[in-house]
Amino acid sequence: MKSALLASLFILAACAQPTPTPTEAPTSGADPAPYSATIFDVKSDAKASQSRLDDERPNIIFVLTDDQPYETVQYMPTVRDVLMKDGVNFENGFVTTPLCCPSRSSILTGEYAHNHQVLTNRMPLGGAPKLDDSSTIATWMNDAGYRTAYYGKYLNAYEDLKPYGYVPPGWDEWATLLDAAFYNYNISVNGNVETHGDTPEDFCADITTRNAVDFIAESKDEPFFMVVGYYNPHSPYFWAQRHDEQFRANSALTAEPYRNPSFMEEDRSDKPQYLQDLNSIAVSKIDITYKQILRSLLSVDDGVASILNALDKTGLREKTIIVYLSDNGLTVGDHGFGLTKNCAYESCIRVPFIMYAPGMFPARTESSFVANIDLAPTFADLAGFTAPDTVDGTSLLPLLKNENITWRDDLLFEHWPTEDGVGADIPEFYAVRNAEWKYVEYSTGEKELYDLVNDPYELNNLAGQPEYAEMQAQLEQRLIELKKE
Repeated sequence: MKSALLASLFILAACAQPTPTPTEAPTSGADPAPYSATIFDVKSDAKASQSRLDDERPNIIFVLTDDQPYETVQYMPTVRDVLMKDGVNFENGFVTTPLCCPSRSSILTGEYAHNHQVLTNRMPLGGAPKLDDSSTIATWMNDAGYRTAYYGKYLNAYEDLKPYGYVPPGWDEWATLLDAAFYNYNISVNGNVETHGDTPEDFCADITTRNAVDFIAESKDEPFFMVVGYYNPHSPYFWAQRHDEQFRANSALTAEPYRNPSFMEEDRSDKPQYLQDLNSIAVSKIDITYKQILRSLLSVDDGVASILNALDKTGLREKTIIVYLSDNGLTVGDHGFGLTKNCAYESCIRVPFIMYAPGMFPARTESSFVANIDLAPTFADLAGFTAPDTVDGTSLLPLLKNENITWRDDLLFEHWPTEDGVGADIPEFYAVRNAEWKYVEYSTGEKELYDLVNDPYELNNLAGQPEYAEMQAQLEQRLIELKKE
């Protein structure tokens, strides 16, 4: 989909229907339900100034979703057909701690969770109060002369920061959720509390998109850095009412039920005890919820289409890098889990990881190992400065330029038990993953070893088997080294 197509799309009016419920079962309509992207337009068609176009510094837009399963990007028309098709798609993109607040803190700081110490979503181990926000990508970019903005969801327990509606250092524009919800929530707008209700116009993803396109128009004559943090598709998996008929029988957008080989794994006798003891939810509930997730993501896709439209109208498409990521993956029945995160399996740690800048970097699929900790140093590098020494990640700019460089061979993953939910039952673990193997150590003494070449869905735990003792010993030693970084 190119500029002309985006420009031809129009704003679809949201239907005044009751708010959808998360347990609503798919239904079919008598007539086919068509689909086209909803574009939230800019208020002005004014182009960026020539002085801005002559400035070498790129704009950076970071689109962040919440709990998005890896493979669901294929059901997002704009993300799939524009960002992925014409961007750099990192097929080995990961988050080092598969949980919202630790992952988001790693994005802001470029540090592993064991260094920034935001270990879970709430105090005493985590949440927004645990993050030292005096030095983040926001303050660095602001000091470098970028206009900065954050819209949508910030960190879990943000509402506990004082004063209520607190704006962290480094952000010029700020409109974030104080109550993470799709309707009936409060937003801090530059420190002032704004209340939203339950009308279609209050849907939080659309508010986030409107703020984003307005910021692009307002900031067109200076370099800017913007985070667009969608709450979608997080539980309870609400969607905009205009998307109610999609992913149902006889609709334009359809999807088969999720059925990876690890789906509802029956024999879990080789898995850690917590997973053997897990009570799986009904397959029918997983299937219904999966369709709800796909509907919820269409609002994000509309947001991406609207951002591209705003960049075209301001003349900034070729001056802007769009980065697309989820804060963690999500199981969809994998290994008997319902819909959860926190685990060491691929469905939890692997995320959509896309960098779109066709005027700057050749489009391709990139297999190098990259992670959320790499974003902060990458943004710094793109802006023309070096990130602080506290950063654990590495700038992706050489990879984006397709340079022939030596790159990392593996990554560290870590988890601490959460305050509630399935994550509370998963013991503390540390894991190392390379291109061929994954090795996990739990605080219970349990271990997992997977041959990812021959067993990519992690069905056969090889830990403790004599024929793999040498490989396990090598990975044990490597894990010790990574935990010291």
